[in-house]
Amino acid sequence: MLQMPIKPMLLSSKEEAFDSEDYIFEIKWDGYRCISFIEKSSIKLQSRNGHLLNRTFPELMEIYKAITGKKAILDGEICYLEQDGKANFSKLQARYGENNPSYNSSIKLIIWDILSYNDKDIYWLPLKERKAILQEIVKEGHGILIPGYIKKHGKKLYQEAAKNKLEGIVAKKLDSPYEFKRSKYWYKIKCWQYTEVLIGGFTEKEAGLLVGKYSNNQLHYLGKVKLALERELTEALFRFLPTLLTDSCPFSTRPVEGDIKWVKPLIRVMVRYTELSKHNTFRHGYVTKIILDNSQGG
Repeated sequence: MLQMPIKPMLLSSKEEAFDSEDYIFEIKWDGYRCISFIEKSSIKLQSRNGHLLNRTFPELMEIYKAITGKKAILDGEICYLEQDGKANFSKLQARYGENNPSYNSSIKLIIWDILSYNDKDIYWLPLKERKAILQEIVKEGHGILIPGYIKKHGKKLYQEAAKNKLEGIVAKKLDSPYEFKRSKYWYKIKCWQYTEVLIGGFTEKEAGLLVGKYSNNQLHYLGKVKLALERELTEALFRFLPTLLTDSCPFSTRPVEGDIKWVKPLIRVMVRYTELSKHNTFRHGYVTKIILDNSQGG
């Protein structure tokens, strides 16, 4: 029998959406992964890293009322849902700063899989069978939502996700068992936004770039980003950056980062990201291109 803690099945990545009769496609929810252990009225909410989340999310202490049966282990995501149904990760993240969080009806547990039911492990069953069992024994309500999915048409769902500025979609093989590791049966396909920025600093240890954009003649900081360039290009960039060193921070607000080397903001790059955080910095930011034509200036 499965026992807490367990490692959730993690997604591999694909760059492009695809169609396939062998897969179902779901919206990718932007929240905290949660494995729920339910035994009668006892609830244990486990994070991706094995930590207990019960005190952080008191809204979910009655999810057992949505279960037909005495015991179940469910996989899903805790999200903060706005009125339009979109997940707001920044508002969810703010919950971790609260010592005694009050009840908030916007906190929901999105359930998409079931691993065990009434002392019987079923994680080894094909996904399509687990989905059928999930629909049969778990009902929406008491903080639980069960999202829909579509078969075959991944490209169409991706287009809708991108149009609505969602994080992306997930492709899951219909015959996949549940694996307690990063799996090639499930893929995330993110919806990226792109923008041009200027490099204002770098960190050698993590090969990170501090970037920003000009507004009203000031360079506004937009975050620290990673690089998604070919290795040779990355190495060439980090050989060139020291030739632009300066003693002063070029950003209007000094970033709270350690071991930074400031540079004159002369190199323009393309960054892809999922969204801007509440601090107006990139989430999941990556440099994808060095822009050699710098004629646009700041």
